[in-house]
Amino acid sequence: LKRESLEFIACPLVSRFSLCVAAMSGQEPSAPSLDKLRKVIKEAFSYFDKVGNSTVQQDEVGTIMRYLGQFPSESDLKDTIIPELLDDDPSRDGLITFEAFEKVMLRDLMDRVYDPDDSETLLAAFRVLDPEGKGYIESNLMHEHLSTRGGKAADGFREREMGDFLEYAKDKESADSSKIYYEDYVAKLTADIEKHLEHLYQDARGSGSGGR
Repeated sequence: LKRESLEFIACPLVSRFSLCVAAMSGQEPSAPSLDKLRKVIKEAFSYFDKVGNSTVQQDEVGTIMRYLGQFPSESDLKDTIIPELLDDDPSRDGLITFEAFEKVMLRDLMDRVYDPDDSETLLAAFRVLDPEGKGYIESNLMHEHLSTRGGKAADGFREREMGDFLEYAKDKESADSSKIYYEDYVAKLTADIEKHLEHLYQDARGSGSGGR
């Protein structure tokens, strides 16, 4: 598991702006092997289990979920997911146990509860901010909208996340960070995340023979 891959895919801007096509979408693959799916979840969880006691901090749950292809908002995490995980095992002093996380993650993956929007939905959102059809959005305008996305400050970007977003979204040829050419941005990010999720889950897909 490469740290740089994990940090990129897990970046909160992915979840809050619904940036990719789900790796399992399109032509339906065979059903994932449950045992192999559990292995993928365990490996992702273990990466953040620094003490080795099968627990992680609450603020790491969203990162792990995004890495696994589920993209809840910060409000979803705070209001729904974290309370459910804590209720499952309230004796851990606010830590999230693997047992609780695995149960919720298997359900959400199977039901696709927090699957991301497709690229066309994302492009439509950008075009709302580009009524003149220029093909780009000024960075300062993006900063304004992303700071309080949907009117919820809890879902808005923090300054570090905003910097990460602008660095990734800027035109690499001109290195101009004052404009976001959103069609190029969506295409690049969609491809990067789809590739990551496809690789992550390739061993968890069933072979069609009903094996493990």
